Amino acid sequence: MAIVLPFRGIRYNTDQAGDMAQLVAPPYDVVDDEKRDSLVSRNHNNIFSLELPKPDFSGMHNADKYTCAKKKFEGWLSKKILEQKDEPAIYPYDISFSTPGGNSCRKGFVALVRVEDWENRIVRPHERTFDRVTEDRSHLLQATEAQFSQVFILYRQSPDAARILAESERKELYTVKDEAGNTHRLWKITDMDRLKSLHECLLETVLYIADGHHRYTTAIKYRNEMQKVYGKDPSKPYNYLMVYLVDSEDPGLVVLPVHRVVTLPEALDLELIEATASQVFDVETISHTKDLKPEQLCTNLIQCLDEKPQRRGIGVVFGKRKTAQIWWRKATDQNRLLSHLHPALSELDVMLLEEAVIKGIFKINPQSLEAGKTIKFTIDAPSAVKALDENDVLFILRPTPVNQVLDIADTGLIMPHKSTYFTPKILTGLVINSVNKNKAVWLGP
Repeated sequence: MAIVLPFRGIRYNTDQAGDMAQLVAPPYDVVDDEKRDSLVSRNHNNIFSLELPKPDFSGMHNADKYTCAKKKFEGWLSKKILEQKDEPAIYPYDISFSTPGGNSCRKGFVALVRVEDWENRIVRPHERTFDRVTEDRSHLLQATEAQFSQVFILYRQSPDAARILAESERKELYTVKDEAGNTHRLWKITDMDRLKSLHECLLETVLYIADGHHRYTTAIKYRNEMQKVYGKDPSKPYNYLMVYLVDSEDPGLVVLPVHRVVTLPEALDLELIEATASQVFDVETISHTKDLKPEQLCTNLIQCLDEKPQRRGIGVVFGKRKTAQIWWRKATDQNRLLSHLHPALSELDVMLLEEAVIKGIFKINPQSLEAGKTIKFTIDAPSAVKALDENDVLFILRPTPVNQVLDIADTGLIMPHKSTYFTPKILTGLVINSVNKNKAVWLGP
């Protein structure tokens, strides 16, 4: 069963901490050190002081970054920069944003879910995790006993949950505009009858991780360690994780494609590459690319892909001479290229890229590509075009539909790294969850 519960959130006291817009931050994994430091410099109470702490080797302190986060968190609580509220609540969280098609709004809510082992199939992943990242998050969780950001989770359409959320009385807490111009609104619902009804209607729901696989893996590890020492008491907060839940049919749920720049080990021979590609793809060359600015070049490629949604295709831009093409999968070769894959995986454009292009045409093992060096991931295709070196190839992909993400998770399979980019990103710092072992969570009457 999926256990979804309200919790006693810890929130900023803006009278002490300052303007909320200067206290919150994007997810930790989409910023670099420069951005982190910029946000903290504006207001030293910014959530990145806790979520992305720095060590303190000044004077007699000599404390690692995790110890610094622990001391700062405890200090902010004692000074009432942060305050834990007494009443259990769930926190409706909406994000209003602009798209090329007009204005949109994604509706969700923040709550706790019980941490489940992967094999239980109650919570389902779609991406693999990396031990290096999980280790860092684990050290932070152990030191602070707090969850500063939410794991983004989807669930299949639930009319009952939508009705309960829409009909429940709510109190507005914050309205914050982020640097991209998106408006984030957070409320709270504390009506116990409504909270119980929401909990009950989601009991049979399967939960799908959209963003936050490393934090969920960290939560499993932390729960296991704590249960060895303190037991499996379901009221203990280390059994639960703070998440942001969204109905998979929400009209504001947007997934962007993640494009790839691959650096080839040898000099580009465009004629040979095109000849090889033509054996398995119908190659369409985009004319006059040398005269186009990167923005227009990418727009033309994406428009060509969008005009033929029934065909599988990949946009290709070569660093040498900025030649642009679309490689359309041949209609006569629908089965052979990806026949060794599970049917759900074979429907993914990113798998077509990995199997037929990177492995098939360029003879490169995708697992050997090093992120940030021989392969780079980006949602900004025009900037990628501008930065292309002689031996670089940019592959422009269509977005992966949400239903494909859920279907992959249902099969128990894993998608390639960086197959999805859910946007807009949720803010870190709107509400915090304590997993202090000496506290308890609300489990109902």
